[in-house]
Amino acid sequence: MAHEEALQMTTDSEEESAFSSEEEEDFDDELLHFEERSDAAEDTLSNEKTPSRAHHTRAAHKHLSVFNSVEKLNACENDSDQMPAAKRARTLSWKAETDADRVAQTLRFLPAREPGPQLSAADSHSPMSLFKLFFTESSVANLCHNTNAQAARAIAKGRKYKWRDVGVDELYRYIGLVFYMAVVKMSSIADYWRQDSLFSLPFPATVMSRDRYRTISWNVQMSHPDADKENDRKRGTAQHDRLFRIKPLMNTIRLACKAFYHPRRNVAVKERLVACRAKTGMTRCTKVKPTKLGFKFFVLSDSSNGYTVDFSVYTGKNSFPTDRGLSYDAVMSLLDHKVLGSGYRVYMDDFYTSPKLFTDLFALKFGACGTYRDQRKDFPKTASNSLSRNSSRGSIRWIRDGPLVCVKWMDTQEVSVCSTIHAAYTGERVQRKIKAQDAWKTKILPCPAPVTAYNQHMGDVDLSDQLLQYYTAQHKTMKWYRKIFLHFLDIAANNAFILHKELHGNMTHDQFMEEFIAELCGVTPKAAPKQFSTDHVPIPGAELTSNVRRIATVGRRICVHCKAVHGKKEQTPWKCQACDVHLCLQLNRNCFQEWHKSL
Repeated sequence: MAHEEALQMTTDSEEESAFSSEEEEDFDDELLHFEERSDAAEDTLSNEKTPSRAHHTRAAHKHLSVFNSVEKLNACENDSDQMPAAKRARTLSWKAETDADRVAQTLRFLPAREPGPQLSAADSHSPMSLFKLFFTESSVANLCHNTNAQAARAIAKGRKYKWRDVGVDELYRYIGLVFYMAVVKMSSIADYWRQDSLFSLPFPATVMSRDRYRTISWNVQMSHPDADKENDRKRGTAQHDRLFRIKPLMNTIRLACKAFYHPRRNVAVKERLVACRAKTGMTRCTKVKPTKLGFKFFVLSDSSNGYTVDFSVYTGKNSFPTDRGLSYDAVMSLLDHKVLGSGYRVYMDDFYTSPKLFTDLFALKFGACGTYRDQRKDFPKTASNSLSRNSSRGSIRWIRDGPLVCVKWMDTQEVSVCSTIHAAYTGERVQRKIKAQDAWKTKILPCPAPVTAYNQHMGDVDLSDQLLQYYTAQHKTMKWYRKIFLHFLDIAANNAFILHKELHGNMTHDQFMEEFIAELCGVTPKAAPKQFSTDHVPIPGAELTSNVRRIATVGRRICVHCKAVHGKKEQTPWKCQACDVHLCLQLNRNCFQEWHKSL
C-alpha cells in the first residue's frame, strides 16, 4: 500500500494545489525572510486566503515537484526492501563531479534583430544626439508644457517667486546643469553659485541663475497637473494608477531602450533601488542592499556592457496581473520573445530562481541560470549523498530532472545554483587562497559550469549599477516622482554612453560626460593650453663671433615656417633648441610661436 500511495503521489505531482505540511514550514521560513525585506507579496502563489493546517494535511499528496515525489519514493524504499527495480531506478540522489552529465537540449540563438546598436557606425553620433534618442525634443517639449502648468498652478496658490515659461533649449540647459552637479560634487545646490569662496565655480552662473535653477527644480513635471488631480480622485479604486505621474516619460524611455539597441545572448534580471524616503506605499525596504529604502526597479540588462534593455517599477502587491508570485511575474514581464527572439540566456539571483519559472522559460526557448535558496519550494531536499559541513572545499553534488539541473558546490560556504543551460561539471577550475599551517597557499579547485557562468555574467551586470553611480544625477528632492525623473536621466545618459562606446569607442566616461554637459549647456569645452617642454626655446643658430659687425649675420638660415607657409626665403639667426629648425623671431614676424602652435 505504501508503494501504491507513493506512485499516486508521483502521478499527481504536477497538479496545482496547496502546500504539504512539510512545505508549509519551508514556506513560513521563506515568508519570514521576505518580511525582513518588506516584500509581503513576494513568492506567493495566489491572493487567496491561506488554507488551514488540517487542509494541508489532507492535500499533502498534491502540488509536489518531481524532486519531492522522489523523496516520498525513497521513504517507501526504506520501509520495504521488495520495491521492484524499475521503481527504484526512478529515485534520484545527489551525484558527484565524477558522474557524467550533459545538457538535455541546447537552445539555438535566434535573435529578432542583429544584436548591438541599431544605428549606423558610419554616421557621426555626438553624446547629445545619442541622449536625445531617449529624451527626444517632443518629450522635452511635453515636459516644458507640464512644468509651466505646474508653475502657474503653484503661483495661483500663492507661491512667491518669479516665473517665466521654460522652453526646450532652456530645459536641456537645466539637465546639463544637473549632470554638471553629478560630476562636480558640492555640499549643497547653493554652493554652485557662491562667489565669495575659495572653491567658487564660475560655470553654473554662465548657464542660468541660481533662482531660475531652483524654480525649475520645484516645478518639473512629467504629467499634466490637471490629469494628476483627476487620477488622485480615483485613489482607493481599481482605476487609480500609482505611476500616473511618471508614465508619459517612462513609456518613452522604455520604448527607446528597446528600439535603439538589441541585447546580445547573455542578459540578466536584477532589482535596483532608487533611494527615497517618501511615504507613498510604493517604497520598499531591503536590509541587505547598500540602499536600504526606496523605489524598486526590476531591470533587464545586457551582461556584456550593462546596457539597460527594459525596466519596470514595483508598486505593491497588485503590480502584476497573475498569481504566480512577484519574482515569477517580474521576470516574465521583462522577457518578450516577440521582441527579443529565442535562445537567450537569462541570469538572476536567488530572489527570482524557482523550478516553475525555469521550466516555463525553457518552454518559451529561454535558458536560465541562477542561485537558489535551499528552503524554497520544489527544490531537491534529499539528504542522500548530499554535501555536509565536513565536505572538503571544491566538492560538487548535482541532480538533474530533464532540462533542470541543481548543483551544490562547497566554497567557503555551500553555493546552490540551478540551470537549464549548462551541464553540472565540464572541467572548469578556479583558484582559491587556503590557509594551511599558518601560511596562505593557492589551491586549484573544481568548479561547476553554472557557478562559473553565473559569476561571469552577473558580475558583468554589476557594471550597469557602477556606471550609474559614477555620475548619478540623484540629489535630495521634495517630491517622490522627481527622484524617479532623475533616475530616468541616469538611465538615458548611461545608455547613451554605452551606445557611443559601441559605435565609436574613442572616449572615456570622463571625456564623454564633459562633452555631453558642454553640448547640453550650449557651450564649447575649452581646450587646456598645451604644455611644451622647456627644451622648446630659441637659441642662436651658430656660435657667437667676437666680431661685432658680423654678429647679426653669422649663422643665418632660411626660416622653415616662412618657406612652408608663405613660400618666402626669409633668413633668421634663431632656431628652436628642441626642434633644431630655424625660425623667425621678430616683433612683426614671430614664426617661432606660429610653428609651435601646430605641434
